[in-house]
Parts: sequence; structure tokens; C-alpha cells
Amino acid sequence: TCPRIADLGNGVLAFVSVKTQSTHTLHANLSKVMKGLPKHYPVQGFDLQLSYSIGYCALDNENGFDSWLQNGYLSLAEAPHITSPTSPPKTMPTMMNISLATAFQNALKADQLTIYHQPQINLHSGKTIGSEALLRWPNAPYEQLNIESLILLAERTGLINELTLWVLDKACQDIAKFNYAGYTEHKVSVNLSAKNLMIHNLIEKIENTLLKHNVPAKQLKFELTESALIVNQQQMINLVEQLTHLGIEVILDDFGTGYSSLNCFVSYNFSTLKIDKSFIIDLPTHSANKVIVKAAIEMAHSLGLKVTAEGVEDATTQQLLRTMGADYGQGYYYSKAIAVDDYLLWLADK
Repeated sequence: TCPRIADLGNGVLAFVSVKTQSTHTLHANLSKVMKGLPKHYPVQGFDLQLSYSIGYCALDNENGFDSWLQNGYLSLAEAPHITSPTSPPKTMPTMMNISLATAFQNALKADQLTIYHQPQINLHSGKTIGSEALLRWPNAPYEQLNIESLILLAERTGLINELTLWVLDKACQDIAKFNYAGYTEHKVSVNLSAKNLMIHNLIEKIENTLLKHNVPAKQLKFELTESALIVNQQQMINLVEQLTHLGIEVILDDFGTGYSSLNCFVSYNFSTLKIDKSFIIDLPTHSANKVIVKAAIEMAHSLGLKVTAEGVEDATTQQLLRTMGADYGQGYYYSKAIAVDDYLLWLADK
């Protein structure tokens, strides 16, 4: 009758109890377990944030142990990460990652990071309608540092929320510069992570940042990737609704690379669909991608969404997207991402 605990490997523990408990009592006991687990773990001077998930299932006499164990894994996979904004990495971080994360954390606190802007163009009028704010680390300790990998590292080490709020502040600061220069219709997109749902009073912090820089909500946009939609779906739906209510557009980013279904277009109040660059870069010579992109544009328009194509690198691609009916383009054909002062000069030249 005594409970048994076993290590199943890969950070998974199994706890078996033959004592019958009501669902209410079981939830209360599991909550006590979660509250007692450590939230941080120091490694090489860096404070790693930890998270845990608990899934449970009932064992009856009709199914064997293997079936119970499989159901336990399934319930664990469906469980949210409750105690921390970060998901545990699949393996222990390497020493290089720990060193990089420590340097990155120090750079963030010392304000040594910056954001660059890549323009977004109306494909039919040729006018610049806005830009995407992209993180850059000018004096990174490693050459050829992949920013996407850095963002992933930030998510795993718990820095992503602090980083997102920092990018938001810098983006609004730059919007104020654009307004001062006379570009009062220019909009800036900021990327949001599913982890950012854990930011306490996120909407209030966004509003305060807009007020701090005297920036209208309509000039700020947020981009959400498809993969972010499958985590805490109802919370994400509520967040999108709150942002839309403020007058902030929300964009479905990297469409075609994640897990979205047609249902997500009904559930979420998106303003724009952003087709991933992997479908755009070789569009003129890739017949299958032409079919996919055209279908995506038609579907989005039928639902009242605008369409941005990311990865436009030549005039042929631009013209093809115009013919298909895409609304906006972004890519090296117009400009790479550049620092705000250079971007202002680019705007003036245009």
C-alpha cells in the first residue's frame, strides 16, 4: 500500500499510489508537490530557471502496466508547465551554452543589445508601411552567432520575458523617433513567444510602455509563430483579443512551418498572415510552392486577412507575389535589417 517512485529517465519520474483519492484531493496533493519543488538552480554562476509538469491517470484492472504507463506519458505531454515560464531543455545545457547565456544575460542588463529594422513594403503602391524589429548583439562573444538559436536559449534559460520587454521598449523608442521625423504612419512589429504568457500583467506593461514613449497603439504590431498557438491555447486567444482591443494588430508569423489548422484562423483575431520565407525564396522556380502560396493568399483574403510574404529577394518574386494578390513584402530585395539611424536615412532616400 506504500507509494512507489521510479526514475524513467530523461527527467521523468513515475509515482504510483494504490491509495484511492478523490479528484479534488489528488489535485490538492499534486499542487503541494509542485509548490515544494525548487524554481531555480545555480550553474557556473548562472541562475537557471526550472519548470515541471505533472500528468496523471487511473489504473484499472482491465489494462496492464504498459497501458497505464503509456497513458501516463500521454497525460504528461498534455500537461502545462506550471511553475515557471521556461520549458526544461531536452538535455542538460552544454558549458558553451551556459557561458553564452551568462554573457547574454550580462549584455541585456548592460544595455549592450540593439534592434535593427527590416522594412515591409506595400507590393502594389511601393510604399513602406512598417518594419520588423529584429534583435542584434553587436559585440557577441562568438562569431556567426545565430540569433534564432539565441532566442531559443533565452526561452530555455528564462531570459525570454525580460528580453521581450526590453525589445518592446526599444521598439517603442524607435517608433517615437520615426514620428519625430514625420513618419507617423510607420508601424513596427515585435515578436512574441508563447513563454511571454507568463509575464505578470503583460497587457498593462505594454500599455505603460506605449505611454512612456507617447506612441499610439496602432503603430505597434505583434507577431506570433504557429508553434506558439498550441501552448496554452485559451490564454493565447485571450491575449490576442486583449491586444486587438487596444488597437494593436496581431500577425500570424512563419505560416506553413508550424502546427496551425484552419481552426486557428477562426479562433484568433489575426490581422495578417505572414508566409514563411522558405516558401518564397525559390517561388519563381518551385511549382509546388506557387500552388501553396497562392492558396494561402486566397484563403487569408477570404477570411479578411492581409498577407505578407517574407523572403522577397528579387524583382521576379515581387512581381509574382503581386500577381497572386499578396499585400506586403519583406526581404533583402528591399533591404536587410539595419540600425535605426541607418533605417531613417533609408526611409528618407525612399
